Amino acid sequence: MKMKKVLSIILTATILLTTACSDNNTSSVNSQNSTISNSSGGVTDNTTSSMVVENTPNKVDDTLPQCEPANIGNEAGTNVYNRIMKGTDGYYYSQHPWEYRENATEEMKVYYYDEMPLYYYDTETGKSIILCSKPQCLHDGNEFCAATSSKGQLYYNCLYNGYIYKINSKRTEVEDTLVLQLLRADLQGNELSLVTDIAQFIDRYPPELHNVVVHCGKMFIAMTAYVAEDSGTKHLYVIDLESGEVKEINVPDAQKYETYAYMTADGDYLYYATEDIKYDSINKYMIDTLKTVTHRYNIKTGETEILSAMPEVYSSFTVNNGIVYYTVVDRKNDTFCLYSYDTVKDEKKTFVEDKHLKYTSGKYLSGQNSLSVFTDRKYLYIITSGGANRYNEEVGIYSEFYIYDFDGKMLYEGVPGIDPDKEWWEYVFSAIDGNVYFYYNISDNSDALYFDEITGLYTIKTEDLINGKSDWTRLYKTSSHSGGMN
Repeated sequence: MKMKKVLSIILTATILLTTACSDNNTSSVNSQNSTISNSSGGVTDNTTSSMVVENTPNKVDDTLPQCEPANIGNEAGTNVYNRIMKGTDGYYYSQHPWEYRENATEEMKVYYYDEMPLYYYDTETGKSIILCSKPQCLHDGNEFCAATSSKGQLYYNCLYNGYIYKINSKRTEVEDTLVLQLLRADLQGNELSLVTDIAQFIDRYPPELHNVVVHCGKMFIAMTAYVAEDSGTKHLYVIDLESGEVKEINVPDAQKYETYAYMTADGDYLYYATEDIKYDSINKYMIDTLKTVTHRYNIKTGETEILSAMPEVYSSFTVNNGIVYYTVVDRKNDTFCLYSYDTVKDEKKTFVEDKHLKYTSGKYLSGQNSLSVFTDRKYLYIITSGGANRYNEEVGIYSEFYIYDFDGKMLYEGVPGIDPDKEWWEYVFSAIDGNVYFYYNISDNSDALYFDEITGLYTIKTEDLINGKSDWTRLYKTSSHSGGMN
């Protein structure tokens, strides 16, 4: 019997931008050794804080880029750091904390887990280099290495407005205590600087990041903090990327619900959903969603409103130009519907009705592998088993992939795998500016060479895919067989 092996997925992420940086790019960011003031920078300790947080107006620069809704990684149960970081002539990416050789020394395992170095992949040469410009640097975690100098677990990274932003947890001088930090790296590998401390936590109970959205110069972080083996406290932070100021957004009834199951931003608003969930009393897994409440937070005024026109149960949503696109699944009949809600006109439309599916999972936002809708602000993408999933012939998990225009016309129907004939594969989906990306893993212990030849990040223009082309471009990859970056 062939053994199946679960492979970790590469950290990737981002939005399109220029790589030109001036000498004073980091002038407004606190240096890596600076002390962060509680009044103007990060929050020292939010694990036990009972303070009442009021929503307050934010200074917003509308000229800065909006978020990339199909490059967020909202799929419940997946890591929030799956991003594509696309530059002008190449891509940036980080080593996955678990991606090291199985026969590596203990020192090498610690290096990979703690450092998670940044790399740059050049599309012309097809080669990757570590993102550090320091001469004779050993890239061993020393304080001068721009790619490896921040020890700690990586929670998130993305490329935004000319910088790579990283959220790491780092040990403090206080025993058994971690601090969650936001750092940023320039694109030439010259410097990795501290933007701010976000919050402090007990080492035994690290925080869980659910979603991170970067939009109009702000970073929004939805997370759960634990002080013991309990359900944790929910937090929604907004960080000004220029000043490093951290605020906490007051989410209505935050501790009552499983919050931020899906989160995105569009225009003046951050959109997110909270859920009242019924759990199995013994095994603690989700049985049903009793109620979903869809919120939007005005990032300029600090006001939060409920979108009462949205249904109480649906499987996913995304937003573009003030229009919410959302999916509803009928698991009994294996069908789904796609609707739109125009928040300006207060108008609903039905785009797709009772589309039959070969496979559907949860109809809930928080359910793993649920039918999900995404947008790159050019097209709508629907995947029946979410933005990250696997195909396994033995258990019958099957994913379907659709592309629609904003009028509800289906443009493409297929399977989100590069080689769907293999009996086991997994993927992570992203879309940026009219390009589709799949990080694609295939596992077969008897065929290691095939694994190395196939596994990797693939991309194709959405328009080419719609027009029947199938010549995907294979970019970089990680591989436990080859033991490193390629």
